[in-house]
Amino acid sequence: MAADSTYMAGSVKSYPFSMSDRSALNKEEILVKDDELTCEDHCHNIGLWCYNPKYREVCGRDGLSWAKIALYFFVCFMFMAGIFGSFVGIFMAIVDKRIPPYRGDSSAIALDTSRPNPGLGFRPQIGVEKTLIKYRSSHRNSYGHRHGWGPYKEQLDQFLAYYTEADVQYQQTMECKGVALEKLRPLFHLGKSCRFDINMFNNRDTPCSTQRNFEYDRGHPCVLLKLNKIYDWEPVTYKNAAEVPEQFKGIWSSEFSDYVLVECGGENDVDRDFIFEIEYYSQMNTTKIGGFHRNFYPYLNQDGYRSPLVFVYFKKIETNVLINVECRAYARNIINDDSIEYKRGSVHFELIVE
Repeated sequence: MAADSTYMAGSVKSYPFSMSDRSALNKEEILVKDDELTCEDHCHNIGLWCYNPKYREVCGRDGLSWAKIALYFFVCFMFMAGIFGSFVGIFMAIVDKRIPPYRGDSSAIALDTSRPNPGLGFRPQIGVEKTLIKYRSSHRNSYGHRHGWGPYKEQLDQFLAYYTEADVQYQQTMECKGVALEKLRPLFHLGKSCRFDINMFNNRDTPCSTQRNFEYDRGHPCVLLKLNKIYDWEPVTYKNAAEVPEQFKGIWSSEFSDYVLVECGGENDVDRDFIFEIEYYSQMNTTKIGGFHRNFYPYLNQDGYRSPLVFVYFKKIETNVLINVECRAYARNIINDDSIEYKRGSVHFELIVE
């Protein structure tokens, strides 16, 4: 073959070609040189491979070849999708959708403490990752860098509206006041749950009510607390004054034995100096401490279940300063950990009232 660039002569065979003949023809149309191919030669060969007008081939395959390979991969992927779907269907069929397979001491929640340990949640919380409640009491609406109290009141109204909705769909809530817990447990397993009376917060004499804007416009905000739900967890409450933490012994009452106790305060000494007076509004007959009644537990994923609530009323606090607040739940089987990483049995948020 000559050293200079040449195109190899095409075959003189007529159709139909055999597969070997067509392959030969295709090779004969590719530019071949004894010397190194130039950039133009490479472009020619690449263009011919991308589309061959003589045989109407794209990337070296004609339409029938592409159809066969597409069919092959389609059948292959559909087969794998069928296997995956079958396993998902079997999994969904054998897993209970209401009862978690691992619960109690064997649940993932108990990995760090060897037993389930509920924490607290609070409202209002504008963002999931935001724990700061900052507003100016003289402004309802926010504009610029000035935060009004309106968005906080609206979120509290939305959250409490969930409790005012009638249980029309499930008809599973019931009045539990005065009913022994031993009688309630079998009913809980049948899907029943205790009704939480939200009307206690709608009383005009209660500062934490929507009629009074939850006192945000007066610089005394109300923060709502709830105990996080853990399936089949039941609190072991304190039975007498000897069992409770030291700060509760002076205010102990017999009704305390029916409640998971809640207390809030400054997280550090400096923060405690900025909080002068706090009141609690819950089902308890005192404002010195809050509590969640034990009749609402255990939670068994009942339809229409509503968690009990506690309002913390910051009656008198320092303004224009950042206050780190920590609220803790107290029971014999709730661990309170001071670790910054875990914060077991508690919740943290910040307050700035301008």
